[in-house]
Amino acid sequence: MKTQVIPEAKAGRNCLTALILPVGAKPSLPSTAPEVSSWKVDFGTKAGKSVLLRGKGGQRWLLMRVAKKPDANEVRQAAGKARTQAESMERSALSFDLSSLPNDSGLARAVADGAGMAQYDPGLLKSDRKKPNVKQITLGGIGAALKTRKAVKAGALGALGNLAAREVQNLPSNVLTPKDFAARARKLCRSNPKLSCKVLGRKKMEELKMGALLGVARGSHKEPQLVHMVFKPKTKSKGKIAVVGKGLIFDAGGISLKPSAGMWDMKFDMSGAGAVFGLFSALAKGADCPYEVHGIMACVENMPGGNAQNPGDIVTAMNGKTIEVLNTDAEGRLVLADALTYTARKIKPERIYDLATLTGAAIHALGHNASAVLGNHDKYIDGVLAAGEVVDERCWQLPLWEVHKDLAKGTYADLQNIYAAGEGAGTIAGASFLSHFVDDVPWVHLDIAATAWVGPSKSYYSKGGRGVGVRLMLELLSS
Repeated sequence: MKTQVIPEAKAGRNCLTALILPVGAKPSLPSTAPEVSSWKVDFGTKAGKSVLLRGKGGQRWLLMRVAKKPDANEVRQAAGKARTQAESMERSALSFDLSSLPNDSGLARAVADGAGMAQYDPGLLKSDRKKPNVKQITLGGIGAALKTRKAVKAGALGALGNLAAREVQNLPSNVLTPKDFAARARKLCRSNPKLSCKVLGRKKMEELKMGALLGVARGSHKEPQLVHMVFKPKTKSKGKIAVVGKGLIFDAGGISLKPSAGMWDMKFDMSGAGAVFGLFSALAKGADCPYEVHGIMACVENMPGGNAQNPGDIVTAMNGKTIEVLNTDAEGRLVLADALTYTARKIKPERIYDLATLTGAAIHALGHNASAVLGNHDKYIDGVLAAGEVVDERCWQLPLWEVHKDLAKGTYADLQNIYAAGEGAGTIAGASFLSHFVDDVPWVHLDIAATAWVGPSKSYYSKGGRGVGVRLMLELLSS
């Protein structure tokens, strides 16, 4: 789908023209539009109101009222509604008239973002899956300044990356196996000369002594894969950044088996790796990024097979630390332990971000309205919080003190993968465990378990995966 800035909004039989109007603003409509008296009462004056106008020759105008001083989130929501309306009318084009909005590139970006993400059909294996009708989105009435055009490009590519993440999130584990996930990454990286990809299989991971990751994989017949993608900008890089994603294509809990109710949603336990995949999908299509970016996807399945590890087993991670596996359902941190060590020691980035559906406790802490953020570097944590506000992927920082790290120490081994009963702080427990595997590299952990596939209703989201983390990381990496 093509998204671009044009001088004025389009109109026509195959196009829906959407006007986003702050409270008090009057729409500028052509003479072919219905008289104001015929729709004024229906439209009203309050934010949130909308009305569809029907003109001659199939022309249609959608008027949408927003607050007098709208923020990006409100505008993004309106843009998503306009896209939904255009799709329902089977229009091939959606054109926004933004001349009544403040001249703000952030609002233009929000329009491209919301319209691009909306009307996604999660039924990707249905024989009658709906294909999008809208092939072109245009934004008029906002000028043609370079800053504005860059903002619209960022919004469109953020939406593209978000949808790419949702595509892999919604796949079942019998389709998205670790090897299939790795194959998709290879194919993606072949599409752009600035990208490259290598994949580590079981043998290579054994050579690297990744006992924590491989211990999780023991119960499944599906071979684990550690996918390492690299993006290099055309110009001199401003630095080297790594983004690590937890890629549990399915998590049954292992021997510490999960309850059956809702277990089917554990296909979403790869959402961190899905975000990395979505990020690289946007980079492949030209998203602005001045950094050398390394994307690590740790792709594994956690099953209670005959060879599965038992509660009480002790494994040795790549960095040499021994770990008591007290609960095999606390597997994500075991997988990430080796993925983070690999990243810190083999890639040696200036900083590491990891994204993981790590703890159900994040839901108890923050509900489904925010992702939890913890780490060892306040400046980079603040950057995540700020980026989350820009793209409407809100985050909230939880503490990570030395006392929390001490609670991860084991009785029979260096560490244990859960806190002792009664300690609580489940989300902090997960992060405190991970902190032992990043060496001295600045590191930020995003626990997206509460937001990856459940959250407040938005016009641009659908049932299933939400692609959380893609747009946030793009915002971080563009600065």
